[in-house]
Amino acid sequence: IIGYDTAPSAIRKANINIESANLEEYITVDRKNFFKTTKPTDNHLHIVFNPPYGERLDRRDLDSGFDVEAFYSDIGDTLKQEYPGTDAWFITSNLEALKYVGPRPSRKIKVFNSHLESRLVKYVMYKGSKKAKKNLQKE
Repeated sequence: IIGYDTAPSAIRKANINIESANLEEYITVDRKNFFKTTKPTDNHLHIVFNPPYGERLDRRDLDSGFDVEAFYSDIGDTLKQEYPGTDAWFITSNLEALKYVGPRPSRKIKVFNSHLESRLVKYVMYKGSKKAKKNLQKE
């Protein structure tokens, strides 16, 4: 399991939890900007996102003009361009923001994240378009 975050505090907390669970052999967490990454393997990949919902954003984030919809759109663009052959799962309570990811989700599961009604949503990333993939399978 590989995890990315840009916040040093999140990396530190994750590493403490990984060490407490004695899982250092199986899990690594790096400080990386997802938007500047590419798929690290040619094999099928599973990604899980817990993006900002717009619920716990710091006042500084709101004042600096953090745009949740643009953030979700950027995730979708990166997935489509750099992560073909990937199942991407999102957990979020911001159902409006999910519309900006791009493709239609293949699965939606109602869950609760603490007190927030949320969705665990699956997106299947194809190389090219899903329509083109179906046409190739027909030939």
